Amino acid sequence: MKQTAFAGTNARIRVFESNLLKDDQFERMLQSPNFDEALTVLKDTPYRNDVEQLRETKDYDALLVKELQRMYAELFSISPEPALVELFSLRYSYHNLKVLLKEKVTGNNFSEMLIPIGKEPLSTLRQAVETGKSEDLEQEYLISIQEVLTDYEEYKNPQSIDIILDRRYFTHLKQLAKKINDPQVMDLITLYIDLNNLSTLARAIKQKRTRNFLTTILSSSGSIPKEELVSLGSESLEDAGRKLAEGKYRAIIMASIHSDNQELSPVKIDLATDDAFMEKMKAAKLEVFGPMPLLAYIYAKENEVKNLRLILVGKENNLPIEEVRERMRINYGS
Repeated sequence: MKQTAFAGTNARIRVFESNLLKDDQFERMLQSPNFDEALTVLKDTPYRNDVEQLRETKDYDALLVKELQRMYAELFSISPEPALVELFSLRYSYHNLKVLLKEKVTGNNFSEMLIPIGKEPLSTLRQAVETGKSEDLEQEYLISIQEVLTDYEEYKNPQSIDIILDRRYFTHLKQLAKKINDPQVMDLITLYIDLNNLSTLARAIKQKRTRNFLTTILSSSGSIPKEELVSLGSESLEDAGRKLAEGKYRAIIMASIHSDNQELSPVKIDLATDDAFMEKMKAAKLEVFGPMPLLAYIYAKENEVKNLRLILVGKENNLPIEEVRERMRINYGS
């Protein structure tokens, strides 16, 4: 697709960006003495119409999901390449596949866990799970569903659903990036897969998971050879961190090592990953053509929602300001 095909879309993205929350608004919410006062800050933002309802219900999760649902629907309608938007919405589709497949194999109703976000309607995903067929879904979805059902038929282990779909999600994501056929997009998705693999590896080491577990759960779609990561699974968090710091992600690994015990921290990797992504996305502000501004806006909005949820949870539960602040992501709308 020609880079100029995004000119009109990117012009609209610039307007959307102007409505993102700013650093000072987040700071005012953080400094607010209670939940109600934090909501008052939102009266001067695009969330203004929901403030009074939130005071009564405190159901901010529903509000934030609704806001993301609105954003994704709008971007799917204006993007010259819907697969770009799907790069970010795909995780919701795979979450919903997990829920639907668990319903199928257990006979329980988990519909309250479904999230109405994604390129594919929930009804289409549900039909594919029930029948194993679909004329509407891409083949990658059907491969994922079939792999889960085949595994369950043999081992009868519902916990494998998460493991299989987490791995299949990254495979599907890489296929979408190939379809888009843009070097920047491919680099971004490869970075995302690599850093998720590193986070998974660190958690597996901490939990003393087996080599077979790592082989099953790690993705082969990144740039770091899977065998190399699996071999690190037998190391300590200190040794694994030291060895990974010799590779291409040295800066992120060094930022993810505890200063007191020199151990690699999964939580710090997640934060460093988000911050590294945000720095890349901020650079997209300077681009006029191409797909990156659209991706940057989605990432910024997702982070805005994460930060809002953190602050509101903190205020509702009277958590210390610094405890909330240290978990917040870099703000694109600053």
